[in-house]
Formats: sequence, structure tokens, C-alpha cells
Amino acid sequence: MIRSVAAVLLTCAVAACGSPADAAPSAVARRFADAVGSGDTAAACALLAPRAKDALTTHPCAVALAALRLPHAPPAMPVVWSSEAQAKSADDTVFLHEFSDGWRITGAGCHPRNEQVYDCLVGGR
Repeated sequence: MIRSVAAVLLTCAVAACGSPADAAPSAVARRFADAVGSGDTAAACALLAPRAKDALTTHPCAVALAALRLPHAPPAMPVVWSSEAQAKSADDTVFLHEFSDGWRITGAGCHPRNEQVYDCLVGGR
């Protein structure tokens, strides 16, 4: 039995199984993609971090997001580092940060410029 449990744990570690800590940023990234995909830009704006929302200064957030035509493919389970997370989809990368009131999107519509820098349509890294 101990070997079976060890095998399951090893398989999960190798396969990068999500942990409960990954569930919250995953849910936020998925809700954001769903909101963008359905055109509910007000709901998408509610999931943005304050700085990301403030960067959309030329128009109200909902109008700016609609004009950007953000990708909205479902994100994979995020990679979480303490209070930071990154969720990739087939179309883009979303960055998140854990604030005192929960996880928020800090960058969306992001594509790698090189190994360490991403260009994002909203917010950024």
C-alpha cells in the first residue's frame, strides 16, 4: 500500500498535478477568459488588478477591453510561486497576483518577447 501511495504521489509530481493553492488563480484565469470570450468586459474588468485596470486610461475599462480583442482560450492549470501565478493557454499567457482580497489579473494577452520578458495587451510583466 505504501508503494501505491508513493507511486501516485510521484506520478502527480511528475505530471504537475494542481494543488489546492493552484485552484484560486486557476478559477480567476478561467473566469477572466470566459468573460472576455462572452463579451462581458465588465466582469473581466472586475478581475483585473488595480494597476492593470489603471493602465487602460484612454477609455473606461470595459470599453478598452472590448477594443483590445483579447485572446480567450481556456487557460491550463497555473504555475504558482507564492503570491504570483502564470496561466498559459493556446493563445496567450495571463499573469496573476494574490492580493489581500484574492487573486487578480496583472497581465493578459501576454506573449514572450524573450526568455524573461513578456509583452502584454493589458497590464504586464
